Amino acid sequence: MKNKKNLKILAITIPILLLTLLIYLFLNFQKKKEKIEALKNIPSFNLKNIDGSSFTEQNLINSKTKIFVYFSPTCHFCQAEADELSETYQNYQNIQWIWIASEPLHEIKEFAQKYNLDKQNNIIWCQDNMAILYRQLGMNSVPYFLVYDKNNNLIKRNSGAIKVEKLINTIDERK
Repeated sequence: MKNKKNLKILAITIPILLLTLLIYLFLNFQKKKEKIEALKNIPSFNLKNIDGSSFTEQNLINSKTKIFVYFSPTCHFCQAEADELSETYQNYQNIQWIWIASEPLHEIKEFAQKYNLDKQNNIIWCQDNMAILYRQLGMNSVPYFLVYDKNNNLIKRNSGAIKVEKLINTIDERK
């Protein structure tokens, strides 16, 4: 008698749990799809530049490809990518690089100076206070790359480490 009661409980509980799981997965998929859709064009943002001034989507150079790099100064992959860029940035003058971190401004500035990238005209260093842009764009790792063409349309997004050369090849393939 007790076994029949347990079987009835399981017969009701298991389908309810499966249905709940399916609904949860569907809603998460929809949420992720919406965030990806929001990335198709550069969203509005307001960041603080390492010189303390405001940097918004209005400051972007429309005639250039734009690469947003969300990074952390303590991330080893980010350090390797900055090192690679410091050796080759002169080859990428047609790209506007926007490096963004949520760490304090002085840490971002020290990172930029360490790789001799702080005074390059085509490289902007910004702080995303309280990771607002990070959450808005649905980013899930550091480093995180968003590549936009001259018309501000998304070409590529990449979560995790990637060679700068591979990012540039993505841009070249679209031409």
